[in-house]
Amino acid sequence: MKPTLVVAALLAVACGSVLSAQDQISRWLTPRPLLTTGLSNTSKDLPALDPDEDDDLTFGDMRSLPRDASGAYTLKPGAWQMTVQSFCLLAGTTGPSKGDGYLYAPLAGPRAGIINDILDHSAAHMEIPQEDIQSLLWAILARARFSQLTPELQKAASALLTRTQIATIEADASERITSAIRDQVIARLPQPAAAIFDAESRLRDALATGASYEEQARLAVRDGEPEPQDGDRDVPEGRWSIAGNYLIRFLPSDYTKTTIQVMVPEPIATTLDSKQRIVATRSPDGWATEAVYDDSIKPLTIPGDPDFKGYAFKKITVRYPTAGGIETLTVENAGWTFQGHSNGKGEVGDDDQGGATDRYADWERRYKDAKKGYDRSQPPSSKDVDRGTDLKHYGKGVKAALGGDPTKKASWLEDHFNRLGRMAGYVLCRLEGGCDPGGDKKFKPGGAAVPGAKGAQRLGMSGR
Repeated sequence: MKPTLVVAALLAVACGSVLSAQDQISRWLTPRPLLTTGLSNTSKDLPALDPDEDDDLTFGDMRSLPRDASGAYTLKPGAWQMTVQSFCLLAGTTGPSKGDGYLYAPLAGPRAGIINDILDHSAAHMEIPQEDIQSLLWAILARARFSQLTPELQKAASALLTRTQIATIEADASERITSAIRDQVIARLPQPAAAIFDAESRLRDALATGASYEEQARLAVRDGEPEPQDGDRDVPEGRWSIAGNYLIRFLPSDYTKTTIQVMVPEPIATTLDSKQRIVATRSPDGWATEAVYDDSIKPLTIPGDPDFKGYAFKKITVRYPTAGGIETLTVENAGWTFQGHSNGKGEVGDDDQGGATDRYADWERRYKDAKKGYDRSQPPSSKDVDRGTDLKHYGKGVKAALGGDPTKKASWLEDHFNRLGRMAGYVLCRLEGGCDPGGDKKFKPGGAAVPGAKGAQRLGMSGR
C-alpha cells in the first residue's frame, strides 16, 4: 500500500466521521476479534478421570517446588496446586458458575502475544494493581485508543509491554460509535456476538472517559447463566486436560481468582491374568500393589451388560518404599473391582449389589464421555478406554479394602492412595500422547482456561 493510502486508512479508523453510518455498521458486522481462544483450541481432556466423592488426590503447595530463571516450576511426581490472579478475556459473557469445568488452551489470535506478555510479566510487577491489569486487557481487546487511557493504565502498559507493542495497540484502536449505530449493529448480529460487541463498544467509551473499574466490570461481566449455543460442551467441574507431560485443571472462585491444580502421574507397569484382570501395578521406585482374586465368589453382574463383571479380592498386598526399606501391608477378603469390556447398555436398578450399580452408573457416564472424542479425528478405542477405567476401578477397590484395615494409619498410606488415584491418569494420558516419563515437566502459569459454554468467560492465567 502506498504511504498516502496508509495515512488515509489510519485517518479513517481514527475518525468515525470519515465513514458513513452504513459503512460503520458494515464494518462491525464482520467479526474481527483480537483473541480467538475458544473450545477449538483446548487440549485433549480426560472425562474418565472426572472427580467423585472418593477422589484419591491430595495436593502439595506448588510454590514449594524449585523454579528456574524464567520463573517456571520444576514439577515432581505428585499433585500440586497454587491459587493465582486470573483475568476476564471475553467481555460480554458470564462469570464462572459453581459446577462448571474449564479446559486448558494456549492463547490464539492476532494479539495473543501481547496478551500473553501482559499475563506473564505481571508476576514481576506486583506494584501494579490487578484492576489496572484487567482494565488494560479489556482496553486492548475492545480496541480502545491507548492515548485516551488513564495515566495509570498507560504506566502499567509501559511496564509490561514494549514500545512496539504499545504502538500496535494504538494502531488497533477503533472509533467510538454513537448509540444509534450501536443499536443497529446489535439488531443485526446473533445474540452471542451482539452481547460481546455491545460490551466492547461500551467499554471503549468507559475507558476513554476514565470510568471507574467497577463501572468497567459491570459492562464486561454479565450475571446469571450463559445462553446455550451451538457447539457448547458439558465440561463438569474438575475436568482434567493434558498439558504436555502433565495434567492440569482450573477451579475459579470468580473471574479474578483461580486455583490451578497439576497432576504429574508416575509411570506404572500393570500385569494381567488370563481373564485380563489387573493382578499387579508397579512403579520404578518399588511402589506396588498385588491382587489375588477369590474365584469361589460369583462375579457381580449388571443386567444387559454380561461381559462387564465385578470380582472380589481374596488378598491385596501393598509394597511401598520408605527410607527404612520396603513397607508391606496385606489385607484379606476385602474389596472388589470391575473389569471387562462393556457394551454400555447395562440396566441400573434399585438393587445396589453392594454398591455395584452405583459404580456402574458412574463408570458408564465416564465411558461414554471418553468415547465421544469431541473434536478429535480419532477418538480413543474401546480397548484404550477399558484400560483406563479398569485401573480407576482397581484403585477404588484397593483403597476401599485398605481403608478398613486397622493399620491404615501407616504414615506412607496416604501417599499410596494418591498414587492409586494418579495411575489411571498416567495410562489415559499416555494413550492420548502425553505424560512422557522422560519429557520436560516445567510449569509456568499462563494460557487460558476455557469453559464448555461458549457464552461464559475464558480466563487468562497469571503467576501472581
